[in-house]
Amino acid sequence: MEVFAHLGTQWRIGARGHVGLDYAAIPVVLQLLHVPPHEHADVFAGIRIMEYAALAQMNGE
Repeated sequence: MEVFAHLGTQWRIGARGHVGLDYAAIPVVLQLLHVPPHEHADVFAGIRIMEYAALAQMNGE
């Protein structure tokens, strides 16, 4: 959850609204928060789930 919160300024926005997170920012945040490499896959999976839910909310779906 903390990683997702730190990505709050990394949304890509298109003509029809929010498109998704800028995944290029994820490794930087993982490193800054000292997330162990063996946890990266699980954290990324959680980010994807939260991203999907957030997109539905932000885009009014």
